[in-house]
Amino acid sequence: MYTLETLNRLSEIQSDQDIKSLSHAIFPGTHCPLFGVALTASYIQNMIIVVIGTSECTYYTKNFAYHRQKGKDSVYSLVLDDNEVVFGAVNQVEKAIKEIIEIENPDAIMLVTTCVPELIGEDYTGVKYSLEQEGNIPIFVVQTEHFKCNSHIPGMSRTLKSFAQAMQPCAQNDSINILGHRQDKVDETELVQLLTKHGITINTVIPSKCTIEQIKEAPRAKLNIVTDMIALDLAKEMKHRFNIDYIYFDKHLNHKIIDENYKQIEGLFGISLQEDLEQVKLEYHQLFNRCQTLLTGKKLIYGNTPMMAFETVDFLSDLGLVPVFVQLRKLYDQDIKFKDNLLSKGYDPYISRIANIAPLRKLYDTISADLYVGHESPMLLKQKGMLQITFDVHAQKIGYELSIGMMKDMIKLFEMESMPMGGMIHAAM
Repeated sequence: MYTLETLNRLSEIQSDQDIKSLSHAIFPGTHCPLFGVALTASYIQNMIIVVIGTSECTYYTKNFAYHRQKGKDSVYSLVLDDNEVVFGAVNQVEKAIKEIIEIENPDAIMLVTTCVPELIGEDYTGVKYSLEQEGNIPIFVVQTEHFKCNSHIPGMSRTLKSFAQAMQPCAQNDSINILGHRQDKVDETELVQLLTKHGITINTVIPSKCTIEQIKEAPRAKLNIVTDMIALDLAKEMKHRFNIDYIYFDKHLNHKIIDENYKQIEGLFGISLQEDLEQVKLEYHQLFNRCQTLLTGKKLIYGNTPMMAFETVDFLSDLGLVPVFVQLRKLYDQDIKFKDNLLSKGYDPYISRIANIAPLRKLYDTISADLYVGHESPMLLKQKGMLQITFDVHAQKIGYELSIGMMKDMIKLFEMESMPMGGMIHAAM
């Protein structure tokens, strides 16, 4: 029997260890760091990813990258046999990398170690130093031991930070780097369109639009704009090594934070974006007021979105929703401000570790929410009387356009629900 009393409420969450799961047998569970590497590194053009591990790990990464790259496979699987699990595989890996360089002529290689090699304790950083000069290309080593963490996020952060090893000192110009953007069409985002209009060029976008040569010259930019938390470590490393400032312009939703980010950019480049932003600000506030009319008092279960959990729930509570149950991957430093905001507004929802859907389904009747934000079975939620919405389609947006897109979806969902034939809106949007 699962009960909400197993969990802590928001007011009891002081550290990550305070976040509990409804059951010890977690299902479906979180992705591993290896998935994070595949999500991030597969964007880099002509870079080979070499995964060292068991057959299921290597097949999983190769299959994902194959489909993501539409058949252009850049993943090599080095499967450990019984003898290598005991005695290690460094020599075989070195031999394989030499052959890959000879056959593929790549611009770089990323060597990814999974749980078994990490348990054995083999140090593959030595391969990097022995072959990097011989092959005359960068070799990055990324560790993805899932037994030390609970999600794919460390794999993404380590992948991006590893790229700093290839960067070289450059004469700076007035361009910017976008760090952490993992979607296509960055040129169509509000942020990039505004900067381009005012003559600021994009030096490179890591990882979604770059080559190894562009990564090497990333220190040419005057400023790094971090559009996803996963790139903060890379930005800090570039600040340390090349003294390049950065602005953390993540998928923020509150207008004050978005405005402050734009003002920082204005100050650094001596430009004014306010006239260009006037219309979107007006639209933001009109939609905000409309959402409050529709949503006030409705109870919310938060599952997962491309945005930060507490920041998103804080914004949704500003729109009038009452958070009663929040699923959290981890308590990050960036969460603290929004956690405190929720408590100051009088909200104290139950907090559960994310990706533990199976036991939560037993408690939907007890929670009795009106809306589920995130991925779940639409039909099951409909049976439990809940509407469902996901915001994945907005993941590539940066600036006011993100909040505006989300609020438009919310309005569409609840206005359609009030119509006589509104039953089909239970499906995820």
